[in-house]
Amino acid sequence: MQIGGPLGAYVPAAQFDTPVDYEALSEIGALLGHGGIVAFDDTVDMAHMARYAMEFCAIESCGKCTPCRIGSTRGMEVIDRIMVGVNPQQNLTLLEELCDTMLNGSLCGLGGMTPFPVQSALKHFRQDFLKFRNP
Repeated sequence: MQIGGPLGAYVPAAQFDTPVDYEALSEIGALLGHGGIVAFDDTVDMAHMARYAMEFCAIESCGKCTPCRIGSTRGMEVIDRIMVGVNPQQNLTLLEELCDTMLNGSLCGLGGMTPFPVQSALKHFRQDFLKFRNP
């Protein structure tokens, strides 16, 4: 499930018993944000959901800062490369570095929070990214 709105972290089933409060969610790397909770079934592809987070940021960005404006667009491109099996390990590393840059270099919450769903998808659902490897 995703907690906190469109830029909230993805939480695996193993953490569904986490109380919905600021401190408990913070302990698992999530946040209450807008208070939204979206449940997904087991058919959702979390690599596609991570890409959606980057796309959301690219569309909503005001364009003022480079990490958000360019980072979100590059994030979509990197995930697209992963999803067609192009250098998956190298591109996963690049995606993690890009998230770190956005998290620490964006001027507002949009760019600074876009990495939350991407990082949580990489942490809890990495297999959804690795299934695209070329044989």
